[in-house]
Amino acid sequence: MKYSVKVIFTYSVEPDNRKFYEESIYLVDAESFDDAYEKAERYTKDFDLEHTNPKGQKVKTEKIDFVDCFLAFDEENGVQEIYSSTFKNKSSLSENDFYKAITAQCDADELFDLRYEEFN
Repeated sequence: MKYSVKVIFTYSVEPDNRKFYEESIYLVDAESFDDAYEKAERYTKDFDLEHTNPKGQKVKTEKIDFVDCFLAFDEENGVQEIYSSTFKNKSSLSENDFYKAITAQCDADELFDLRYEEFN
């Protein structure tokens, strides 16, 4: 069966310790939810690393958590949902600010600081 496993990574950019967060969703062939988590964990075990960005700053990547696992149901009419997540605002943010927080994306300039120096 196919499962989708969502993993959260954090990037810290020195010297000012700016933080970036990445959601990654992996499609995993597995026999169960536990098996899917185990396979995703093995796949990402070496993802905690450091590199230098084009500005010469150190960028450290860390896996924070395996957040969720979703059973990817059968395809229907050429469409297959590979992940779904439901949110509830349990914070002190207004609904509008909460929506902005969960949908905010980095722009190209912000992502430049996460690039690898040697691949730029």
